[in-house]
Parts: sequence; C-alpha cells; structure tokens
Amino acid sequence: MKSIIVTPGKKGSVRLEDIAEPVPSANEALLKPVRVGFDRTDLDINDGMYGTPPPGSESLVVAHECLATIASVDGGSTGLSVGDYVVPTVRRPDGCLNCRSGESDMCTEGNYEEHGIKELNGFASELAVSDASFLVKIPDDLIDVAVLLEPMSIAEKGVTQIYRIQQRMVWQPKRALVLGAGPLGLLTTFLLRIKGFEVYTVATRSKDSLKARLVAESGATYVNADEQHLDNLGTFDVVMEDTGVVGVALEGLKLLKPNGIICMLGIYGSKQASVDVGSVFTGMVLGNKTLFGSVNANKSYFESGLKDFSALQERYPGLLPKMITTRLGLSGYQQAYQPSKEDVKTVIEFR
Repeated sequence: MKSIIVTPGKKGSVRLEDIAEPVPSANEALLKPVRVGFDRTDLDINDGMYGTPPPGSESLVVAHECLATIASVDGGSTGLSVGDYVVPTVRRPDGCLNCRSGESDMCTEGNYEEHGIKELNGFASELAVSDASFLVKIPDDLIDVAVLLEPMSIAEKGVTQIYRIQQRMVWQPKRALVLGAGPLGLLTTFLLRIKGFEVYTVATRSKDSLKARLVAESGATYVNADEQHLDNLGTFDVVMEDTGVVGVALEGLKLLKPNGIICMLGIYGSKQASVDVGSVFTGMVLGNKTLFGSVNANKSYFESGLKDFSALQERYPGLLPKMITTRLGLSGYQQAYQPSKEDVKTVIEFR
C-alpha cells in the first residue's frame, strides 16, 4: 500500500513508498484514511528535528491529523461499526498515574507513543490502525471539517485548563489576545469568540489576507504586528501564545491584566530576546498573573471540540471549511511540505 514516510533524524527524507499493510491486533481498528492534515510538527519531523520510528523500523508513516472510515473493528466494546467516520486521537498512554486515569496528555513519565510522531505510524497511508478506544465518531454534518478536530482539541484543552486554573479566585474575563494566526491560532480565536470574549488575533499577514478575513468573519479583530505595536492594544485577561517566538511570548506576558493568565502552546527555540525579563516577572508577581504550558489533548477534548464545531457551524456558517485551503492527491504530497504563506490548512485526500 502507498504511504508517505520519513526517516526521523534525516532532513528532507519524506517520500512516497509502498509498504506492507498493517495487521490490527485484537484491540485495534483497521482504518481507511479519507483525509489527513499537515502542520508544523510534520514539517519539523521532515527537517530532522525530532520524530521516532516504531521499534524495529527506520521509517515512520507521517501525519497525526486524520479523518478515516472504519474497515474492520470489534464493535462490541466500542460502539463503533464498519463504515463509521472517525478521528483518531494522537497519543497512546504509558503506565504513569495520569495515563492510567485517562489523562495521557498529562503524562509524567514521557514513555507515551504518538501516531506519526513517536514510535507509532501515522495516518498518511491507504490503510492504518489505531486502538479502537481512542477513536472519536464523527456525525455526518461535521465530516467535511473533521480533519481540523486534532488542532481544535489543542485549543479546547488550553481554554479548559485556563478556566480550571482560574477557579483560584473570582474571575470574570472579557478580553483575550491570540498570538499567531495559523490553524491553531484561528481555531483558538473562534473558540474564544463563541465563549463570549472580545478577541484580538495577532500575526504578520496583511489585513486583506485570508487569515485576517477569517478572524474578522468570527467577529474578532485582526492585528498586523508589522503595522501596529502590541502595546497599543491595551491589556488582556487571557493570552494564548501559539507562535513559538520567544520575544512574542514575552510581549504577551507584558500585556496581561492583574489576575491574567497566559497559555503557552508553541515550541520555543533557545533564542535570546531583547526584553526586560526582570520587570516582566516582577509584574507577574505583583499582579497575581499565571503562565502555564499545554501540550497534546486527551479524548475528552476531541469530544468537546465536536460540540464546539457544531456551535461554530451554527453561529458562523461556512467559516470552518474556509480553513482548508489546499487539497492534494497522494502523489502531490511534496507540496504539503512546501506550503505558501497564504495557506491555512493543507490536506491530502485519499478518495
């Protein structure tokens, strides 16, 4: 069967090859991928930055964002049937306390596996397998946008954790700042809008770009950071940082209101930033401000993402489908690794 694979640790190794079909174990479902999405993680793995193949293999099937149908499954314990549309979650737990409690996204040992990233093949293949208990069934009216569910789950977790952390006090947030307007930044913007926030989303595209238009269509305000300094925006109850740029993250910290909270969603290089970090940290202490990091998402956040997709479709009809800007066949996989600046989400269609 045809699959898109990489050799982790080898820069530019992505290729299309025929590999053996997977054989599902007793607890696994055999999947027929319909559509897979690509994000920064996939590009970083192809750049040799990280990624781990399955034991005994030198190659890794890519892609962790997936919509598939079920080709075979033992539906007795899962409630799933052949032909169902599903989205597989990404991470599989190890034996730590949090993983045993259904919170693999809070793993303490780091021995988890992740499809398309760490020790488990991904879904950019004509057939794939997944533990059936980690599949999320997709209703018919959300099939067209379900490939966006994995990044949506990351936004769901970040926002949910914010509310849990802020139970430490009386808190009535109104203003939110989203740093970055990639797929995750846009989905975070939309999620905060349906939760009633006044949202400002910052990136470096022009105000007539698709990303800017999508932000505006959700009722949020788009800010081109090349044209407007962030200090002019005022202060915020919530900051969601998705750029992975150290200087931008520190600017976000400076813009927190007293009792504010910032969620870090990026991966940051070891760069120096020309910001007075001491005054930023002092401001956090004196203002009871909170910084926390969030990575991955367990199944519950995928399920809450589906509910909010329905709410978004009702409130902003047609908004989510506009995020899928490039659709490729399997043979066009190389273009997925060379996205244009105006691309939002690139997907590969298997049908």
